[in-house]
Amino acid sequence: MDIVQIDISTKCHLKCSNCTRLIAHQPKREDMPLETFERAVRSMEGWDGENRVIGIIAGEPTLHHDFERISRRFAELWGGPLTGNGRRPVADFNDLATERLFDRSTGRGLWTSLGAGFYRHYETIMEVYGHWNTNTHESGGRHQALLITREDYIARTGISQEQWEKNRDDCWVQRMWSAAINDKGAYFCEVAAAIDRLYFDGAHAWPVEQGWWQRTPADFKQQLDLCNYCALAQPGPSQLDTLDRDVISPQSRKLLQQAGSPAVRKGHFELFDTAYHAEKRVVDRRDNYVGSDRRVGIGNRSAYPRRLSAVLVSVGYGAALAQTLPHNVDQFDELVVVTTTTDSDTQAVARQHGAKLVLSDRCWDDAHSFNKGRMLNDGLAALSDPDWVVLTDADVFMNEGLRAFVLNHALNPGCLYFTQRHERGAVAGQDDAVNMQPNGYFQLFHPRAAAIRDRWPKAVSEAFCSAGSVDTWFAQQWGMGKLIPIPDLAVSHLSSRWLGENWNGVAKREGSWSQLGILTTNGFSTFLQIQQLPDVIKLTDTLYGDTVELETRQLNDHVQLAPEGLVFRGRLIGQAHIHVAYRG
Repeated sequence: MDIVQIDISTKCHLKCSNCTRLIAHQPKREDMPLETFERAVRSMEGWDGENRVIGIIAGEPTLHHDFERISRRFAELWGGPLTGNGRRPVADFNDLATERLFDRSTGRGLWTSLGAGFYRHYETIMEVYGHWNTNTHESGGRHQALLITREDYIARTGISQEQWEKNRDDCWVQRMWSAAINDKGAYFCEVAAAIDRLYFDGAHAWPVEQGWWQRTPADFKQQLDLCNYCALAQPGPSQLDTLDRDVISPQSRKLLQQAGSPAVRKGHFELFDTAYHAEKRVVDRRDNYVGSDRRVGIGNRSAYPRRLSAVLVSVGYGAALAQTLPHNVDQFDELVVVTTTTDSDTQAVARQHGAKLVLSDRCWDDAHSFNKGRMLNDGLAALSDPDWVVLTDADVFMNEGLRAFVLNHALNPGCLYFTQRHERGAVAGQDDAVNMQPNGYFQLFHPRAAAIRDRWPKAVSEAFCSAGSVDTWFAQQWGMGKLIPIPDLAVSHLSSRWLGENWNGVAKREGSWSQLGILTTNGFSTFLQIQQLPDVIKLTDTLYGDTVELETRQLNDHVQLAPEGLVFRGRLIGQAHIHVAYRG
C-alpha cells in the first residue's frame, strides 16, 4: 500500500449513508490522544518512500479538539518541509482541492469534508498537508452498504460460501484503500479497524509497534474474521451519501444495538432487502465515492470568509472622514471608528453614517504624542464576532469591489493581504514604493492568524509613541513570505502634504514623546526640520517592539550594522527599521 491512515476522531459534521467510519452509529464522540498519535507515526519509521503518504482521517479530522498540535507534531515527525500552498486568494476552492489531490511531496495527507473545523485550521492545513483527499459529499456520490454480515448476505442473495470468500479475497478496499491505525491499535484494513472499534472495542487490534506494517497476508487470520461483518467486497447495494440512512442486515442491527448506535435507536436505517436493494455496484477506482469529478460541491462556502469588518482611527480627521466614510461603510458588516472624547467632528460623522464609535484617550497616555497602536487595539476589542478585518485610515477610499472580492475568495488566515494606494496629490518627501507595501492604509488579516492570535484583541504594538512605524511592526509579525499583495483592490488616498504629516497628532502636545524619524540600514532619516539630534532619544524596533531610552551619544552601543542588516540591542532585526522618538 502507498497510503496508511491514522484515524484520529469519531467526530463529524456529516452523517453520510454507509459511512466507512460508521459515524452515525458511534455512541460517543472521541479523539485520539496526542501521545497515541505520536506512537502511531513513529511506528511507521522505515515505511516512508517516494509517493507514500500517511493520511489523517476520521469522521472529520479537523474537528479533533487538538488538531493543530497533532498537525504540527506530525510535521515534525514525518515527511518533508512545510508548504507555502494556498496563500494567494482562491476563487474556486475545488481547483485547489483537486491540485492538492495529486501532491504527495510532503508525505502527509488529510482526508476531509471541509466544514467549520477546516476553516478554523486553514493556516495549519495549508502548511502541513501537501496531499488532500477532499470530498464534501455534495456531488451525488454513492456509498456502498457495508453493515451486512456474511451470514445475512448469503441467506438473502443465495450466493455460495465459496463465491463470498472469492469476493472477499479480491476486495476492492484492500486493493485500493489503506491499512489503518486507530486508538485501539493497527489493522490491515481501514474498514476492519472501524468495525472492530465499534463492535469489539478493538479486540482484534495489533499492537502499534515499529514494523507492524511488515506483516504479510498469512498474519491476517485473526483480523480476517472482521470481514464476516462487512459486505464491501460483495456486489451489494449502494445509495446516495446524502440520504443519511445506512442499509444494514438483521444481525448487524443487533450488533449495533449492543454497541449503543444512535442511528438504530432513532430508526435511521433500512434493513437489507434484495427486492429493494438490488443495485450492483462496481468499484474500479479509489474515488468512486466522490460522485462527479468535483471534490468540493458548488456553493460550498466552508473555506470562504463569513464577515468583513474594518477599524480606523480618526483624531482631527473629521473632514476627511466625512468624505470617505459614506463611500466605505457599506463594504463592511461592521466598521469601527476610534476617536478621542474631545473630537466631536469625528463623532458626528461616525454616528451620521452608522459606524460603530469607540471613544478613547489612551493615545496620549505616558506622555505620548499620538499612540495609534493603543487606539487600534481599542477598536479591535470592540468588534462583534470578527472574521476578516481591514485596518485602514480615515483618509482612504476603499476599492468598490472589496467586499465582493473578499467574500468570494478563500483567503489564508496565515497571511496578511495588502494592496496598492493611489495618491490624489503629490506628497513631499515620499517614495512611491510606500504605496505598494503592507502599510496601514490597507491591511487585511484574520484574528486567528498564528502571528497575532495569542495577543488578540491587543494585536497591535503599543510601544510606538506616534502613528508612524506601528503598521510596519504589525506587518513584520507575519514575515515576508506571508505578506501577499492583491493589486485588484487598490485604494485611493486623500494625500498628505508631506511624508509624516500628523504622525505625531494633528495638534502638537508640548513635552510629549514624538517621532523624530527612523533608522534603517541606510542610516537615519527624519521628516522634521531639525539641525541636530536631541541629547536623549527613544528607540523602538519594528520587528520585536523592543524599546530603550538612551543618550544620543550611546546610539552605537545599541545599534550596529551587520551584513544581514541591523542589530538592535544584540538581536538581529535585519531590514526592519527602528522608530526614533524625542521628547519636546
